[in-house]
Amino acid sequence: MPNFLMLNNQLKGMSSPRKRDTLLTVWLTLLLVANIAGTLLYVFLAIFPAGFGPFFPVLATWIIYLFTALGALNVACVCFLFLWKKWAFFALCGSAAAALAVNLYIGVGIPAVAGVAGVVITYLVLHQQWNLFDDF
Repeated sequence: MPNFLMLNNQLKGMSSPRKRDTLLTVWLTLLLVANIAGTLLYVFLAIFPAGFGPFFPVLATWIIYLFTALGALNVACVCFLFLWKKWAFFALCGSAAAALAVNLYIGVGIPAVAGVAGVVITYLVLHQQWNLFDDF
């Protein structure tokens, strides 16, 4: 184990390295893959606005850019969750709230709550190991 990780654990008063639960690891990996895929989708839409034709609604440019930025933020937050940072969960909550607001604004309806459901599932998986996360 790298020395800086051992030093971090010693500063937190932990005698052994933190061990991530398997369920948490699998869930964070799924979140990372899904958010990378979603971000790449919006990057593709920004480059080729009519790329999906009838399969994807035509969105205003600012919405595509906003969802691209939110997706990139989500990817960063999941990476920081892998690094045991509590603030990343709260940033993920803020990103989901912003995406929900925009989705409701453009009239997505019920599927707009998918991002919020992802945050709720993340909380349910995280809360068992919440004490291992660094305080801001």
